[in-house]
Amino acid sequence: MGRKIQFRRGPEAERLQTVLANGEPGWSPETEQLFIGDGQTLGGQPLSMGRYKVISTDTQAAIGGKYMFNAGCKLHLPDNVPEGSQIQFNVLTSANLNANDKAKIIAPAGKSLRKDGETGTEYHTSLIINRTAIYVNSEWEIL
Repeated sequence: MGRKIQFRRGPEAERLQTVLANGEPGWSPETEQLFIGDGQTLGGQPLSMGRYKVISTDTQAAIGGKYMFNAGCKLHLPDNVPEGSQIQFNVLTSANLNANDKAKIIAPAGKSLRKDGETGTEYHTSLIINRTAIYVNSEWEIL
């Protein structure tokens, strides 16, 4: 049997206040997300998740995360993230969303959300289509 390797892990609030050493891995059990340290960025740099996290209640997104809506609920985008940060989201066919019950992407307080040249603070969808939110020029943009 091989050797056991442990990653730094702990509460998300603690990770956000910690600078991981260059190459040091860190695991957030709350967001089920892996981060790699660069020696200068609080919380480290996120690695893109290899799977979607299925959500059916309001959820705080983690950068690099992939989210699959299973019901009409809100996905809150994070604030104070590095330029170029991404989050992916989609809707399950079994979610049965409609005009009255939609998946909602929510910008952080005081920030905007842009889609097709329109700016607001929320993006609503019931479509089963993969979308990416990317943080560019101090705002989130839906691609």
